[in-house]
Amino acid sequence: MKKNIISKIHRISVFSIWLCLPTICNAVNLINSGHPVNIFSYDKNKIHNVLILGNSITQHGPKPSIGWQGNWGMAASAQNKDFVHLLETRFHGYSSDIKVNYGSIANTFERKFWQMDTSDFSKYKSSKPDLIILKIGENIKDSLAQNRSLNIYLEKLVGYLKTTPNAYVCLVGSFWPNKNIDTIMQKVCQKNNWLYVSLRGLYDNPVVNTAMNNFADKGVGMHPSDTGMKNIADRIWDKVGYLFNGL
Repeated sequence: MKKNIISKIHRISVFSIWLCLPTICNAVNLINSGHPVNIFSYDKNKIHNVLILGNSITQHGPKPSIGWQGNWGMAASAQNKDFVHLLETRFHGYSSDIKVNYGSIANTFERKFWQMDTSDFSKYKSSKPDLIILKIGENIKDSLAQNRSLNIYLEKLVGYLKTTPNAYVCLVGSFWPNKNIDTIMQKVCQKNNWLYVSLRGLYDNPVVNTAMNNFADKGVGMHPSDTGMKNIADRIWDKVGYLFNGL
């Protein structure tokens, strides 16, 4: 009788481990990929609303005086070629119900982050994002970032935008070389267990990754080309893609 009980317990234990094996394997894979992981809950928070905030690389309205006619990520040849809409296509590959909201906060945050007014971001907060992606840094001066504690205001901005403590956050570094600001952003991500995406190296190949040969205006031309936009989208997806598993 005792042997039968022990045998049953053994079979139940083996079966339980077998059931948990896929979860354990997925968790190991995510840990190896560098993503922050809670093996008991990482796949429970589904993504319904994505919020992407940035600057002209994210969205810029028409400005004929500099040769820019679009109303999307500056220098991309079409709306579906900028990094926001490339990511949106990826998201919709998992679920067409995912909503993507985006906009520029160059004037309301980047250029005056130490004077930020949360009312400027209320329309973005109202989208109730499950995933917040901040693609900023290019319009922030290194000296101001250090002297005026950019890290504190990044936390304040994200804290305001989050309507749920379980919302995921991803900060994306500068496309144009910006070492000190990138370091600040990376440390903030490490502190808060946010995702961080580095774009270092892309601008080292301007012929490929910028639109310098497509626009007469240097300011427009230094923005990402279609290839540059794709490379930005790919790097972001490499970090956030695991969040969409199981949708």
